[in-house]
Amino acid sequence: MGKSFEDLKNDVIKVGLCTGCGTCVGVCPSSALAIDYEADEPEPKVVGTCNSCGLCYEVCPGKDIPLPELDKFFLGRERDFEKEKIGIFKACYRGYATNPLIRERSSSGGLVSALLIYALEEGIIDAALLAGWRKDKAWRCEPFIATNSNEILKGIRTGMMMVPNNALLSKAVEEGYKKIAVVGVPCHVHGIRKLQMLGRPKKIAEAIKLVLGLFCASTYYMEGTRHLLEEIGGIKTDEIIAMDYRGGDYPGALYVLTQDGKIHYVASKHMYTWHFLGSATYKRDRCLMCVDFSSELADLSFGDTFLRFDEPNPRIGVVLTRTEIGHKLLMGAAEKKYVEIKEYDPELIPVSGMGWESKKHAGVYRLLQRQKYGWPVPNYHYKLSESPLRRKLIFPKE
Repeated sequence: MGKSFEDLKNDVIKVGLCTGCGTCVGVCPSSALAIDYEADEPEPKVVGTCNSCGLCYEVCPGKDIPLPELDKFFLGRERDFEKEKIGIFKACYRGYATNPLIRERSSSGGLVSALLIYALEEGIIDAALLAGWRKDKAWRCEPFIATNSNEILKGIRTGMMMVPNNALLSKAVEEGYKKIAVVGVPCHVHGIRKLQMLGRPKKIAEAIKLVLGLFCASTYYMEGTRHLLEEIGGIKTDEIIAMDYRGGDYPGALYVLTQDGKIHYVASKHMYTWHFLGSATYKRDRCLMCVDFSSELADLSFGDTFLRFDEPNPRIGVVLTRTEIGHKLLMGAAEKKYVEIKEYDPELIPVSGMGWESKKHAGVYRLLQRQKYGWPVPNYHYKLSESPLRRKLIFPKE
């Protein structure tokens, strides 16, 4: 018998190491697990009979993330953790979706949406796991399975919260999808890669064809957004019928539509990120121990660039190609004019905003401090260092 969910609960969940990614739920062969939203935060729980197969424990990225082994398995070699500041990659570009609707509806260029639509239309994938807005609670997000371009667009500009996308892995396979793309932040990617390296469950491991990772400084507790809405916006969550964190002109602002038909401006992205959710410590605690900013194990990694270019439209994103599959996908989409891309200096990624700093320096230092005092911490299996980097840090502006 392998580890049971009780072991996962004791070793990961109860000691604050659960990321909320949903991988354990997505691989359970007996459908014994589900996501619970206690205090609006995703957490796995038992809803059936656990058969102690050990799968949930083995694929969990909360406590153990063997980065050297994963680097070698998926990217061909181990890295120098300090010198290779954004992980192993093939090429770096900046760009945007050529479809103006996708570009303008996106947070920063629409590259992810455009590439997923390209992959669907070319038959590279037949489904994608994304985050979208809930219908019953319009201020919350939930994972969903997208199978066409219209559904892909429902995943544009979703929330600053943890969404357990990986929880739908079994469901997608059970519904007959055999070529699946998964979109997520680093912890989603870690769970997927552990699953694939393990090779179990076999059907799921073989069905995942594409992993798209997002740059991530942190996700935030939903409680932070509730305070933002009520304290600054004067709006109760039960009055909301639609919400958008990146509405209006780039880089966007938090807007809500209430039951009385009124649209309310709550706060600019700069204000809520830099002066409320981030500075008011609403970052999820497990995120504070994460050392992966740029989804370093994904096939393709995407993020904002807060640098200004000599172009009229500021909605431009950054993409790193890491695997041959990812590089081929991007080149194919560019050739068929789904996206427009230009080469981009990867050295600019660590200097654009505070996301990289929060993970590679603050996150590493905090992890080492907790380790020093014997507190529960994730094990990344690399020798970690947070030496200062000589650079000219560029802060986003309003």
